[in-house]
Amino acid sequence: MIDAEGLEQLSMRRLGTALGVEGMALYHHFASKGELLDAVLELLLEEMAPPGGTMAPLDRLRKTFEACRRIAIRHPQSFLLVPTRRFTTEAQLDYYEKLLAIFGEAGFDAAQSATYFRVLAAFVTGASLAEIGSRAQQPDATPIRLETFDEPQRYPLVSAAVPHLRVSKLGAIFDVGMDLIFEAMQHELARGARKTRA
Repeated sequence: MIDAEGLEQLSMRRLGTALGVEGMALYHHFASKGELLDAVLELLLEEMAPPGGTMAPLDRLRKTFEACRRIAIRHPQSFLLVPTRRFTTEAQLDYYEKLLAIFGEAGFDAAQSATYFRVLAAFVTGASLAEIGSRAQQPDATPIRLETFDEPQRYPLVSAAVPHLRVSKLGAIFDVGMDLIFEAMQHELARGARKTRA
């Protein structure tokens, strides 16, 4: 329902009707709409669980944040919960704990882990929200104009940039941003290792 109609259209009454029950019946399971939205967020977090196995910590972090972008494409309206809801439930905090543990395994201290978590989250959610717009996946989206835009007389710079900004190019642009962040992370780890040896 959220993906089809947007977060604003979700109500306990409408959800109850869709499920064939009274809206009030849902309050036996969730004390409020906020609790219901937290549960939806938990489902999204399950889809971007950090991979296990023998993969290097930085690779595991990258795979996790790349999964965040894929969720934005797959669940464009539900994805809005990822950057806008605070982590308050046990399941959400468990997710955060596991993610921060991977930063620790990579060699980051608590301050560095918090900083790079925020940097990655800001970049990935910002890029993902922009991609939702570029794909016209928001409710009441207007037709995508830039995908085929070509008005070089009035907008020469926009017309020149458009072929490089099409939806088909967004994955490669996202990868450039991730490369920059992870290169900075590797540089900081290497600098820390040099200080330790000195």
